[in-house]
Amino acid sequence: MPSIFSKIIAGQIPGQFVFRDELWVAILDIRPVAPGHALLIPLAEAQHLAELPAPTLAALGDRLARLTAAVKAATGAPAVNVVVNDGPAAGQEVPHAHVHVIPRFADDGRRLAWTATPYADGELAAWATKVRAAWR
Repeated sequence: MPSIFSKIIAGQIPGQFVFRDELWVAILDIRPVAPGHALLIPLAEAQHLAELPAPTLAALGDRLARLTAAVKAATGAPAVNVVVNDGPAAGQEVPHAHVHVIPRFADDGRRLAWTATPYADGELAAWATKVRAAWR
């Protein structure tokens, strides 16, 4: 079943497009954290970033850099948060990979907060070993 993003991309649901090319689109979020909050969405529908086709992933860096610059320029924000919720356990609400670009100001009162939990003795190295093994 097509995601709401696929329906917006297909023109079945209205959206405010920032840009559209052969691999990616950017639209304004309808529930923004701040005005100018944009979503970078691949045309290919996959829930997780790692499931996207290689050409789509290869183009991500360029599109993301250009969108962050556009959001900063349009809003006057000196900074942005770039956020990916990659799966439901991470807070992903739409099962279609996407990247949030949220304009930020020093005094805006918003926080992306999580509770940091330090590793116990020896755990950092053990987890590094596990992640390196998964990388291979």
